[in-house]
Amino acid sequence: MPPPSPSFPLSPPLSPAFSPSASPPPSSSASSSPSSSSTSLAIKPRSPQIQREITMQKQQQKTQKQQQKRARKMSLAGRVSDMLVSLLVPLGARQSLMHTSLVQLAVFHFYHTILIFLHILVAVATLAVRQYYTLKNNFMAFLYHHHRTPQLIAQDVQGLAKTPRTVAVVLTYRESEEGGGIDGLLEQVADVASWSIGAGVKHLSVYERTGQLLDLHETALAVIERTLVTYYGDSRLPTVRLYTPRTKTYFPAEEPDKVDLDISFVAKDDGRGFLVELTREYAESAARGDMDPEEITVDLVDRTVVERVIPEPDLVVIFGPKLVLDGFPPWQVRLSEIYYARYNNSVTYNVFLRGIRRYANCKINVGR
Repeated sequence: MPPPSPSFPLSPPLSPAFSPSASPPPSSSASSSPSSSSTSLAIKPRSPQIQREITMQKQQQKTQKQQQKRARKMSLAGRVSDMLVSLLVPLGARQSLMHTSLVQLAVFHFYHTILIFLHILVAVATLAVRQYYTLKNNFMAFLYHHHRTPQLIAQDVQGLAKTPRTVAVVLTYRESEEGGGIDGLLEQVADVASWSIGAGVKHLSVYERTGQLLDLHETALAVIERTLVTYYGDSRLPTVRLYTPRTKTYFPAEEPDKVDLDISFVAKDDGRGFLVELTREYAESAARGDMDPEEITVDLVDRTVVERVIPEPDLVVIFGPKLVLDGFPPWQVRLSEIYYARYNNSVTYNVFLRGIRRYANCKINVGR
């Protein structure tokens, strides 16, 4: 006989509502829930203001990232480069140069350094040349000195192949310097006159641009004679006569029996100005019929210039540091030997003597 089955209370039968295969019955709450959830999950369109705010936030984030990236790139090399740029840009330069690249600034300073070096080199060379000629002038002044003795002057020019008969000197009137003014200028004229007589010169033309000497005949002659006394003494005093071509004035007015030296005082107006006046005079004479135009020749102008101004000098000595005639009559220097001593700014005997020696060694070619 089979054993009896355990007696368990039987569970009540499942209702259709809880059956696994059956779906829950629709209710009023359940039916409304799906529609509300689907409505909440739908994407609502953003307003323009919200979109602008989002865009601005993104831009700010992007800017911050760029700044952070730029800050990270600012390494030691970048700082050193900026420092070099700030040091290489010249003081007082435009603000735009601060943005110049380091290579451009380096090239600029390279060429700038070369220019500075060239300037220094030229300055040193100029200073060396100046010192050389200054020492040379001082040595020549020590070696050749007249000692106010005419015999020494004659000995210095003795043996030369030739000596000038007419000499012109270019002097400069310096009012504010020591030893300048009218007194200093007259002393210079007296010294040159004494040297000229000792060297055998017969005519001396003294050119001073401003014409300070034109009206000082009596004073100039007194200073010259006082200086000649120190060279020759009272018993053998040479005879000097002064002449101003512009005013046709002689001093002394009476012509002495023997003149050892004729001195002419000329200025700027006796140069180009005289040639302009002479040209106008010839043109007016030809227009009036007093002169045939064919008679106006170079020889006529030459004779007129010599008679009215000064004879053509054999030697022109410039007592100045540069070769500047300073308005000296141009017609008279066509065949003249011109001499000056570089970096010399005083009237000295050694310059005068060196000029005479230059003339003795020069060769003058006339014509072909």
